[in-house]
Amino acid sequence: MSGAAEAARLALGFGPMLPPQVLGAPTCPPPENPLERAVWQQTQRQPDLSCGNAFVAYQRTPRTPEAPDAFMQIAAQVREARREVLLTSMEWHSGPDNPGYIFAQGVRDLYAKVAATPQNYPQGMTVRVILGGFPDLKREDGGTYALELVRDLRQLQVPLADARLGWQVTVMNYSVIPHSHVKLHVIDGQDVGVAGFNFTNWHLPGSEPGGRDLHDLGIRIRGPLAQQGVAIFDDLWRFSRQVRCPANVAASEVSRVCFLRPPDPVSHPDAAQQALMAGPVTGSVAGGARAFLLYRRAGGVDEADRAQLALIDAARQEIDLMQADFSPALNCWAAYLGPDNCGSETFPPYLAALLRAMERGVRVRVLTVNYGFGAGANRSGIALMRYEARRRGLDQLFEARYVNFNMHTKALSVDHGMVAVGSMNFHFSSWGPAGLNEAFVATSDAQAVREQEESFNAVWARQSQAVAPPGWLRFVRPLEHNPPALPKQEQERGPRRSNGQPGL
Repeated sequence: MSGAAEAARLALGFGPMLPPQVLGAPTCPPPENPLERAVWQQTQRQPDLSCGNAFVAYQRTPRTPEAPDAFMQIAAQVREARREVLLTSMEWHSGPDNPGYIFAQGVRDLYAKVAATPQNYPQGMTVRVILGGFPDLKREDGGTYALELVRDLRQLQVPLADARLGWQVTVMNYSVIPHSHVKLHVIDGQDVGVAGFNFTNWHLPGSEPGGRDLHDLGIRIRGPLAQQGVAIFDDLWRFSRQVRCPANVAASEVSRVCFLRPPDPVSHPDAAQQALMAGPVTGSVAGGARAFLLYRRAGGVDEADRAQLALIDAARQEIDLMQADFSPALNCWAAYLGPDNCGSETFPPYLAALLRAMERGVRVRVLTVNYGFGAGANRSGIALMRYEARRRGLDQLFEARYVNFNMHTKALSVDHGMVAVGSMNFHFSSWGPAGLNEAFVATSDAQAVREQEESFNAVWARQSQAVAPPGWLRFVRPLEHNPPALPKQEQERGPRRSNGQPGL
Protein backbone atom coordinates (compact mmCIF):
# COMPACT_ATOMS: atom_id res chain seq x y z
CA MET A 1 0.00 0.00 0.00
CA SER A 2 1.40 3.42 -0.92
CA GLY A 3 2.16 6.11 1.67
CA ALA A 4 -0.58 8.28 0.18
CA ALA A 5 -3.13 5.50 0.52
CA GLU A 6 -2.09 4.87 4.12
CA ALA A 7 -2.16 8.53 5.05
CA ALA A 8 -5.90 9.20 5.35
CA ARG A 9 -9.34 7.73 4.85
CA LEU A 10 -12.75 9.30 4.56
CA ALA A 11 -14.82 9.61 7.74
CA LEU A 12 -17.54 7.24 6.61
CA GLY A 13 -19.44 4.88 8.87
CA PHE A 14 -17.37 5.56 11.98
CA GLY A 15 -20.43 5.74 14.20
CA PRO A 16 -20.72 7.37 17.63
CA MET A 17 -17.89 8.08 20.03
CA LEU A 18 -17.39 5.42 22.68
CA PRO A 19 -18.32 6.66 26.17
CA PRO A 20 -15.61 7.36 28.74
CA GLN A 21 -14.63 4.48 31.01
CA VAL A 22 -14.74 6.28 34.34
CA LEU A 23 -14.00 4.95 37.81
CA GLY A 24 -15.97 6.71 40.53
CA ALA A 25 -18.13 8.84 38.25
CA PRO A 26 -20.41 11.31 40.06
CA THR A 27 -24.17 11.06 40.16
CA CYS A 28 -25.19 14.45 38.82
CA PRO A 29 -28.75 15.68 39.37
CA PRO A 30 -30.52 17.21 36.37
CA PRO A 31 -29.70 20.92 36.18
CA GLU A 32 -32.43 23.45 36.86
CA ASN A 33 -30.73 26.48 35.33
CA PRO A 34 -32.23 26.95 31.81
CA LEU A 35 -28.87 27.48 30.10
CA GLU A 36 -27.30 24.48 31.79
CA ARG A 37 -30.32 22.35 31.02
CA ALA A 38 -30.31 23.36 27.35
CA VAL A 39 -26.76 22.07 26.93
CA TRP A 40 -27.25 19.08 29.25
CA GLN A 41 -30.17 17.80 27.18
CA GLN A 42 -27.83 17.44 24.19
CA THR A 43 -25.32 15.29 26.11
CA GLN A 44 -27.49 12.35 27.09
CA ARG A 45 -25.64 9.93 24.80
CA GLN A 46 -22.65 10.16 27.17
CA PRO A 47 -22.29 9.74 30.96
CA ASP A 48 -23.09 12.93 32.85
CA LEU A 49 -19.80 14.34 34.12
CA SER A 50 -21.02 17.93 34.33
CA CYS A 51 -21.04 18.28 38.14
CA GLY A 52 -18.20 18.24 40.64
CA ASN A 53 -15.97 20.37 38.41
CA ALA A 54 -14.07 23.59 39.07
CA PHE A 55 -12.95 26.31 36.68
CA VAL A 56 -9.17 26.72 37.02
CA ALA A 57 -8.19 29.49 34.62
CA TYR A 58 -8.17 30.75 31.07
CA GLN A 59 -5.04 30.12 29.05
CA ARG A 60 -4.15 32.87 26.59
CA THR A 61 -1.78 33.84 23.82
CA PRO A 62 0.42 35.74 23.18
CA ARG A 63 2.46 36.00 26.35
CA THR A 64 3.07 39.38 27.92
CA PRO A 65 5.73 40.71 30.30
CA GLU A 66 3.17 40.19 33.07
CA ALA A 67 1.91 36.71 32.19
CA PRO A 68 3.19 33.48 30.61
CA ASP A 69 1.38 32.24 27.53
CA ALA A 70 -0.70 29.09 27.21
CA PHE A 71 2.25 27.07 25.88
CA MET A 72 4.38 27.87 28.91
CA GLN A 73 1.46 27.08 31.22
CA ILE A 74 0.81 23.72 29.54
CA ALA A 75 4.51 22.83 29.73
CA ALA A 76 4.37 23.62 33.46
CA GLN A 77 1.37 21.29 33.81
CA VAL A 78 3.28 18.55 31.98
CA ARG A 79 6.18 18.87 34.44
CA GLU A 80 3.78 18.27 37.34
CA ALA A 81 1.98 15.25 35.83
CA ARG A 82 1.94 12.08 37.95
CA ARG A 83 0.58 9.42 35.59
CA GLU A 84 -0.42 10.53 32.09
CA VAL A 85 -0.24 13.44 29.64
CA LEU A 86 -2.60 13.57 26.65
CA LEU A 87 -2.46 16.39 24.10
CA THR A 88 -3.85 17.01 20.63
CA SER A 89 -3.41 19.96 18.28
CA MET A 90 -4.14 20.52 14.60
CA GLU A 91 -0.88 22.31 13.72
CA TRP A 92 2.55 22.04 15.31
CA HIS A 93 5.64 24.21 14.95
CA SER A 94 8.79 22.50 16.21
CA GLY A 95 12.31 23.76 16.70
CA PRO A 96 13.91 25.95 19.39
CA ASP A 97 11.71 28.70 20.86
CA ASN A 98 8.59 27.51 19.02
CA PRO A 99 5.51 26.30 20.94
CA GLY A 100 6.10 22.65 20.02
CA TYR A 101 9.60 22.86 21.44
CA ILE A 102 8.31 24.45 24.65
CA PHE A 103 6.09 21.38 25.08
CA ALA A 104 9.01 19.05 24.32
CA GLN A 105 11.07 20.80 26.99
CA GLY A 106 8.27 20.15 29.46
CA VAL A 107 8.38 16.44 28.56
CA ARG A 108 12.18 16.44 28.97
CA ASP A 109 11.86 17.88 32.46
CA LEU A 110 9.12 15.38 33.33
CA TYR A 111 11.35 12.50 32.27
CA ALA A 112 14.15 13.85 34.44
CA LYS A 113 11.80 13.89 37.46
CA VAL A 114 10.60 10.34 36.79
CA ALA A 115 14.18 9.12 36.41
CA ALA A 116 15.30 10.88 39.60
CA THR A 117 12.38 9.76 41.80
CA PRO A 118 10.74 6.68 40.24
CA GLN A 119 9.11 5.84 43.57
CA ASN A 120 6.84 8.85 43.06
CA TYR A 121 5.51 7.36 39.83
CA PRO A 122 4.47 3.79 40.73
CA GLN A 123 2.42 3.40 37.54
CA GLY A 124 5.17 4.86 35.40
CA MET A 125 4.47 7.77 33.06
CA THR A 126 2.73 7.89 29.71
CA VAL A 127 2.87 10.85 27.32
CA ARG A 128 0.68 10.70 24.23
CA VAL A 129 0.29 13.33 21.50
CA ILE A 130 -2.02 13.29 18.47
CA LEU A 131 -1.51 15.76 15.66
CA GLY A 132 -4.62 16.64 13.73
CA GLY A 133 -3.85 15.36 10.25
CA PHE A 134 -3.66 18.85 8.77
CA PRO A 135 -2.91 18.61 5.01
CA ASP A 136 0.80 17.85 4.59
CA LEU A 137 2.62 19.01 1.46
CA LYS A 138 5.95 17.46 2.47
CA ARG A 139 5.24 13.77 3.09
CA GLU A 140 2.80 11.36 1.50
CA ASP A 141 2.02 9.76 4.85
CA GLY A 142 1.05 13.12 6.40
CA GLY A 143 3.56 12.68 9.20
CA THR A 144 5.64 15.87 9.05
CA TYR A 145 4.35 17.45 12.27
CA ALA A 146 4.48 14.18 14.19
CA LEU A 147 8.02 13.37 13.09
CA GLU A 148 9.22 16.89 13.86
CA LEU A 149 7.93 16.51 17.41
CA VAL A 150 9.76 13.18 17.75
CA ARG A 151 12.91 14.86 16.41
CA ASP A 152 12.64 17.60 19.06
CA LEU A 153 12.22 15.02 21.81
CA ARG A 154 15.25 13.08 20.66
CA GLN A 155 17.33 16.26 20.36
CA LEU A 156 16.45 16.87 24.01
CA GLN A 157 17.57 13.31 24.89
CA VAL A 158 14.05 12.16 25.75
CA PRO A 159 13.65 8.40 25.19
CA LEU A 160 10.45 7.25 23.52
CA ALA A 161 10.45 4.27 25.89
CA ASP A 162 12.24 3.36 29.11
CA ALA A 163 10.95 0.07 30.47
CA ARG A 164 12.84 0.45 33.75
CA LEU A 165 10.73 3.47 34.62
CA GLY A 166 7.49 2.53 32.89
CA TRP A 167 8.11 5.55 30.65
CA GLN A 168 6.34 5.66 27.28
CA VAL A 169 6.00 8.45 24.71
CA THR A 170 3.56 7.90 21.84
CA VAL A 171 3.16 10.34 18.94
CA MET A 172 0.33 9.86 16.43
CA ASN A 173 -1.24 11.60 13.45
CA TYR A 174 -5.01 11.66 12.90
CA SER A 175 -5.42 10.00 9.53
CA VAL A 176 -8.93 10.91 8.42
CA ILE A 177 -10.50 13.30 5.91
CA PRO A 178 -11.74 15.78 7.12
CA HIS A 179 -8.95 16.41 9.61
CA SER A 180 -9.16 17.27 13.30
CA HIS A 181 -9.35 20.89 14.48
CA VAL A 182 -9.51 19.86 18.17
CA LYS A 183 -7.06 21.46 20.61
CA LEU A 184 -7.19 19.64 23.94
CA HIS A 185 -4.94 18.41 26.72
CA VAL A 186 -5.64 16.20 29.73
CA ILE A 187 -3.34 15.73 32.73
CA ASP A 188 -3.72 12.55 34.83
CA GLY A 189 -7.36 12.18 33.78
CA GLN A 190 -8.20 14.99 36.21
CA ASP A 191 -7.46 18.32 34.51
CA VAL A 192 -8.62 19.20 30.99
CA GLY A 193 -7.88 22.17 28.77
CA VAL A 194 -9.76 22.98 25.56
CA ALA A 195 -8.65 25.80 23.31
CA GLY A 196 -8.66 27.59 20.01
CA PHE A 197 -4.88 27.87 19.65
CA ASN A 198 -2.61 25.58 17.69
CA PHE A 199 0.99 25.01 18.75
CA THR A 200 2.26 27.50 16.18
CA ASN A 201 4.68 30.40 16.34
CA TRP A 202 1.95 32.75 15.05
CA HIS A 203 0.75 32.92 18.66
CA LEU A 204 4.11 34.25 19.84
CA PRO A 205 4.85 37.96 20.33
CA GLY A 206 5.39 39.83 17.09
CA SER A 207 8.93 40.72 18.18
CA GLU A 208 9.98 37.06 17.91
CA PRO A 209 10.74 35.08 14.71
CA GLY A 210 7.47 34.05 13.10
CA GLY A 211 5.40 35.69 15.83
CA ARG A 212 2.19 37.45 14.84
CA ASP A 213 0.78 38.43 18.25
CA LEU A 214 -2.16 36.12 17.52
CA HIS A 215 -4.61 36.40 20.42
CA ASP A 216 -6.32 33.17 21.38
CA LEU A 217 -8.06 31.53 24.30
CA GLY A 218 -8.29 28.21 26.10
CA ILE A 219 -10.07 27.15 29.28
CA ARG A 220 -8.98 24.76 32.05
CA ILE A 221 -11.44 22.70 34.07
CA ARG A 222 -10.54 20.34 36.91
CA GLY A 223 -12.81 17.46 37.85
CA PRO A 224 -14.73 14.55 36.33
CA LEU A 225 -15.13 16.42 33.03
CA ALA A 226 -11.50 15.57 32.26
CA GLN A 227 -12.64 12.01 31.61
CA GLN A 228 -14.74 13.29 28.73
CA GLY A 229 -11.52 14.78 27.39
CA VAL A 230 -9.92 11.33 27.63
CA ALA A 231 -12.82 9.85 25.64
CA ILE A 232 -12.39 12.49 22.92
CA PHE A 233 -8.66 11.78 22.78
CA ASP A 234 -9.42 8.06 22.48
CA ASP A 235 -11.81 8.72 19.60
CA LEU A 236 -9.01 10.50 17.74
CA TRP A 237 -6.57 7.74 18.71
CA ARG A 238 -8.67 5.00 17.10
CA PHE A 239 -8.45 6.75 13.74
CA SER A 240 -4.78 7.76 13.95
CA ARG A 241 -1.48 6.26 12.85
CA GLN A 242 1.42 5.96 15.26
CA VAL A 243 5.04 6.94 14.75
CA ARG A 244 7.27 3.84 14.93
CA CYS A 245 11.01 4.30 15.32
CA PRO A 246 14.04 2.09 15.97
CA ALA A 247 15.15 2.06 19.59
CA ASN A 248 17.26 5.06 20.57
CA VAL A 249 16.87 6.64 17.15
CA ALA A 250 19.09 9.67 16.58
CA ALA A 251 17.31 12.98 16.07
CA SER A 252 18.98 13.41 12.69
CA GLU A 253 17.59 10.06 11.51
CA VAL A 254 13.96 10.45 12.59
CA SER A 255 12.58 11.61 9.23
CA ARG A 256 14.41 8.80 7.42
CA VAL A 257 13.87 5.74 9.61
CA CYS A 258 10.60 6.46 11.47
CA PHE A 259 7.24 5.71 9.86
CA LEU A 260 3.52 5.93 10.60
CA ARG A 261 1.90 2.59 11.30
CA PRO A 262 -1.34 1.33 12.94
CA PRO A 263 -1.66 2.48 16.57
CA ASP A 264 -1.38 0.49 19.76
CA PRO A 265 -4.71 -0.41 21.40
CA VAL A 266 -6.28 2.34 23.47
CA SER A 267 -5.23 2.09 27.12
CA HIS A 268 -4.69 4.28 30.17
CA PRO A 269 -3.19 3.84 33.64
CA ASP A 270 -5.88 2.78 36.10
CA ALA A 271 -5.40 5.84 38.28
CA ALA A 272 -5.86 8.13 35.26
CA GLN A 273 -9.38 6.75 34.79
CA GLN A 274 -10.49 7.82 38.26
CA ALA A 275 -12.88 10.78 38.39
CA LEU A 276 -11.62 13.60 40.59
CA MET A 277 -14.26 15.57 42.46
CA ALA A 278 -13.15 19.21 42.38
CA GLY A 279 -16.43 20.97 43.08
CA PRO A 280 -19.84 20.45 44.70
CA VAL A 281 -22.20 17.80 43.34
CA THR A 282 -25.32 19.94 43.51
CA GLY A 283 -27.90 21.47 41.26
CA SER A 284 -27.28 24.99 40.04
CA VAL A 285 -29.85 26.49 42.42
CA ALA A 286 -27.78 25.21 45.35
CA GLY A 287 -24.66 26.84 43.99
CA GLY A 288 -22.82 24.18 41.99
CA ALA A 289 -21.85 25.39 38.51
CA ARG A 290 -21.93 22.94 35.62
CA ALA A 291 -19.30 22.30 32.96
CA PHE A 292 -19.76 20.41 29.69
CA LEU A 293 -17.22 19.24 27.13
CA LEU A 294 -18.79 18.93 23.68
CA TYR A 295 -17.29 17.19 20.65
CA ARG A 296 -18.12 16.72 17.00
CA ARG A 297 -16.65 14.65 14.17
CA ALA A 298 -17.68 13.70 10.68
CA GLY A 299 -19.04 10.20 10.50
CA GLY A 300 -21.36 10.09 13.48
CA VAL A 301 -20.81 12.69 16.25
CA ASP A 302 -22.79 15.96 16.24
CA GLU A 303 -23.11 16.74 19.96
CA ALA A 304 -21.14 20.00 19.73
CA ASP A 305 -23.35 21.30 16.91
CA ARG A 306 -26.55 20.53 18.79
CA ALA A 307 -25.31 21.86 22.12
CA GLN A 308 -24.08 25.19 20.78
CA LEU A 309 -27.35 25.76 18.92
CA ALA A 310 -29.33 24.77 22.02
CA LEU A 311 -27.37 27.28 24.09
CA ILE A 312 -28.10 30.09 21.63
CA ASP A 313 -31.75 29.05 21.47
CA ALA A 314 -31.95 29.26 25.27
CA ALA A 315 -30.73 32.88 25.34
CA ARG A 316 -33.21 35.46 26.61
CA GLN A 317 -31.18 38.64 27.12
CA GLU A 318 -27.78 38.94 25.46
CA ILE A 319 -25.26 37.01 23.37
CA ASP A 320 -21.65 38.21 23.12
CA LEU A 321 -19.63 36.47 20.45
CA MET A 322 -15.84 36.78 20.11
CA GLN A 323 -15.14 34.87 16.91
CA ALA A 324 -12.34 34.87 14.35
CA ASP A 325 -14.91 33.64 11.80
CA PHE A 326 -18.43 34.94 11.25
CA SER A 327 -19.16 33.73 7.75
CA PRO A 328 -22.31 32.83 5.81
CA ALA A 329 -22.72 29.94 3.39
CA LEU A 330 -19.77 29.57 1.03
CA ASN A 331 -21.72 30.81 -2.00
CA CYS A 332 -22.52 34.03 -0.07
CA TRP A 333 -19.00 35.07 0.88
CA ALA A 334 -19.27 38.11 -1.40
CA ALA A 335 -22.72 39.11 -0.14
CA TYR A 336 -21.35 42.37 1.26
CA LEU A 337 -21.72 43.51 -2.36
CA GLY A 338 -25.43 42.70 -2.26
CA PRO A 339 -27.76 40.21 -0.55
CA ASP A 340 -29.33 38.62 -3.64
CA ASN A 341 -29.95 34.87 -3.17
CA CYS A 342 -28.39 35.01 0.31
CA GLY A 343 -31.40 35.58 2.56
CA SER A 344 -32.08 33.84 5.85
CA GLU A 345 -33.12 30.64 4.07
CA THR A 346 -29.44 30.19 3.10
CA PHE A 347 -28.06 30.83 6.59
CA PRO A 348 -25.86 28.16 8.18
CA PRO A 349 -27.21 26.87 11.50
CA TYR A 350 -25.24 29.27 13.70
CA LEU A 351 -26.40 32.43 11.89
CA ALA A 352 -29.96 31.13 11.80
CA ALA A 353 -29.81 30.54 15.57
CA LEU A 354 -28.58 34.10 16.18
CA LEU A 355 -31.40 35.46 14.02
CA ARG A 356 -33.94 33.42 16.01
CA ALA A 357 -32.49 34.86 19.20
CA MET A 358 -32.92 38.40 17.90
CA GLU A 359 -36.53 37.62 17.02
CA ARG A 360 -37.00 36.80 20.72
CA GLY A 361 -35.57 40.20 21.65
CA VAL A 362 -32.03 39.02 22.46
CA ARG A 363 -29.26 41.54 21.91
CA VAL A 364 -26.35 40.14 19.84
CA ARG A 365 -22.87 41.66 19.83
CA VAL A 366 -20.08 40.32 17.62
CA LEU A 367 -16.33 40.92 17.74
CA THR A 368 -14.51 39.54 14.70
CA VAL A 369 -11.57 40.26 12.38
CA ASN A 370 -11.19 42.16 9.11
CA TYR A 371 -8.01 40.76 7.62
CA GLY A 372 -6.76 37.76 5.70
CA PHE A 373 -8.65 35.21 3.65
CA GLY A 374 -11.78 35.41 5.79
CA ALA A 375 -12.20 39.20 5.78
CA GLY A 376 -14.75 39.27 2.98
CA ALA A 377 -16.63 36.32 4.44
CA ASN A 378 -16.88 38.00 7.85
CA ARG A 379 -17.99 41.25 6.23
CA SER A 380 -20.67 39.32 4.37
CA GLY A 381 -21.87 37.51 7.48
CA ILE A 382 -22.29 40.83 9.26
CA ALA A 383 -23.97 42.44 6.25
CA LEU A 384 -26.49 39.61 5.91
CA MET A 385 -27.34 39.66 9.61
CA ARG A 386 -27.96 43.40 9.31
CA TYR A 387 -30.05 42.81 6.21
CA GLU A 388 -32.32 40.31 7.94
CA ALA A 389 -32.44 42.42 11.11
CA ARG A 390 -33.50 45.47 9.08
CA ARG A 391 -36.23 43.50 7.31
CA ARG A 392 -37.57 42.46 10.73
CA GLY A 393 -37.21 45.86 12.35
CA LEU A 394 -34.53 44.53 14.71
CA ASP A 395 -31.61 46.80 13.79
CA GLN A 396 -31.05 47.85 17.39
CA LEU A 397 -30.45 44.25 18.50
CA PHE A 398 -27.38 43.52 16.34
CA GLU A 399 -23.99 45.21 16.65
CA ALA A 400 -20.63 44.20 15.20
CA ARG A 401 -17.11 45.52 15.57
CA TYR A 402 -13.71 44.60 14.13
CA VAL A 403 -10.92 44.04 16.66
CA ASN A 404 -7.74 46.08 16.24
CA PHE A 405 -5.39 43.11 16.68
CA ASN A 406 -4.82 39.61 15.33
CA MET A 407 -7.39 37.27 16.87
CA HIS A 408 -8.12 33.54 16.62
CA THR A 409 -10.48 33.26 19.62
CA LYS A 410 -13.78 31.34 19.60
CA ALA A 411 -15.80 32.35 22.68
CA LEU A 412 -19.51 32.80 23.34
CA SER A 413 -21.21 34.32 26.40
CA VAL A 414 -24.96 34.01 26.99
CA ASP A 415 -27.19 35.95 29.42
CA HIS A 416 -24.35 36.55 31.89
CA GLY A 417 -24.83 32.91 32.85
CA MET A 418 -22.75 30.67 30.60
CA VAL A 419 -19.58 30.87 28.53
CA ALA A 420 -18.40 28.53 25.77
CA VAL A 421 -14.74 28.38 24.68
CA GLY A 422 -12.95 26.05 22.28
CA SER A 423 -12.05 25.40 18.67
CA MET A 424 -15.45 25.71 16.96
CA ASN A 425 -15.65 28.53 14.41
CA PHE A 426 -18.74 30.20 13.02
CA HIS A 427 -17.64 28.86 9.64
CA PHE A 428 -19.12 26.13 7.46
CA SER A 429 -16.06 23.89 7.97
CA SER A 430 -16.86 23.48 11.68
CA TRP A 431 -20.45 22.31 11.26
CA GLY A 432 -22.54 19.60 9.68
CA PRO A 433 -21.91 15.99 8.65
CA ALA A 434 -18.74 16.82 6.68
CA GLY A 435 -17.20 19.30 9.13
CA LEU A 436 -13.89 19.09 10.96
CA ASN A 437 -13.47 17.55 14.40
CA GLU A 438 -14.13 20.24 17.02
CA ALA A 439 -14.45 20.58 20.79
CA PHE A 440 -15.52 23.25 23.24
CA VAL A 441 -16.24 23.66 26.95
CA ALA A 442 -19.42 25.35 28.16
CA THR A 443 -19.62 26.30 31.82
CA SER A 444 -21.84 28.33 34.13
CA ASP A 445 -18.99 29.00 36.55
CA ALA A 446 -19.47 32.59 37.68
CA GLN A 447 -15.77 33.46 37.61
CA ALA A 448 -15.32 32.04 34.11
CA VAL A 449 -18.34 33.98 32.86
CA ARG A 450 -17.22 37.18 34.55
CA GLU A 451 -13.65 37.04 33.23
CA GLN A 452 -14.76 36.48 29.64
CA GLU A 453 -17.36 39.25 29.87
CA GLU A 454 -14.74 41.64 31.22
CA SER A 455 -12.39 40.71 28.38
CA PHE A 456 -15.13 41.14 25.77
CA ASN A 457 -16.25 44.50 27.14
CA ALA A 458 -12.70 45.82 27.32
CA VAL A 459 -12.03 44.93 23.69
CA TRP A 460 -15.42 46.28 22.63
CA ALA A 461 -14.75 49.63 24.30
CA ARG A 462 -11.05 50.17 23.62
CA GLN A 463 -9.64 47.76 21.04
CA SER A 464 -12.19 47.62 18.25
CA GLN A 465 -13.96 49.74 15.67
CA ALA A 466 -17.51 49.70 14.37
CA VAL A 467 -18.18 47.82 11.14
CA ALA A 468 -19.47 50.26 8.53
CA PRO A 469 -22.82 49.21 7.03
CA PRO A 470 -22.88 48.28 3.33
CA GLY A 471 -24.12 51.07 1.08
CA TRP A 472 -27.05 49.02 -0.14
CA LEU A 473 -28.48 48.60 3.37
CA ARG A 474 -30.17 52.01 3.22
CA PHE A 475 -32.49 50.69 0.51
CA VAL A 476 -33.74 47.82 2.71
CA ARG A 477 -37.09 48.32 4.42
CA PRO A 478 -38.95 46.26 7.01
CA LEU A 479 -40.96 43.36 5.63
CA GLU A 480 -44.32 44.96 6.33
CA HIS A 481 -43.42 47.58 3.74
CA ASN A 482 -42.86 46.82 0.11
CA PRO A 483 -39.22 47.84 -0.40
CA PRO A 484 -38.14 48.91 -3.87
CA ALA A 485 -35.76 46.71 -5.79
CA LEU A 486 -32.15 47.33 -4.88
CA PRO A 487 -30.41 49.26 -7.67
CA LYS A 488 -27.84 47.05 -9.35
CA GLN A 489 -25.12 49.70 -9.13
CA GLU A 490 -25.56 49.87 -5.35
CA GLN A 491 -25.17 46.09 -5.07
CA GLU A 492 -21.93 46.20 -7.01
CA ARG A 493 -20.48 49.24 -5.26
CA GLY A 494 -20.20 47.54 -1.88
CA PRO A 495 -19.79 49.06 1.57
CA ARG A 496 -18.14 52.47 1.80
CA ARG A 497 -15.58 53.69 4.24
CA SER A 498 -16.10 56.94 6.11
CA ASN A 499 -14.00 58.74 3.48
CA GLY A 500 -16.42 57.68 0.75
CA GLN A 501 -14.11 55.11 -0.81
CA PRO A 502 -15.34 51.57 -1.52
CA GLY A 503 -14.52 49.06 1.21
CA LEU A 504 -11.82 46.49 0.54
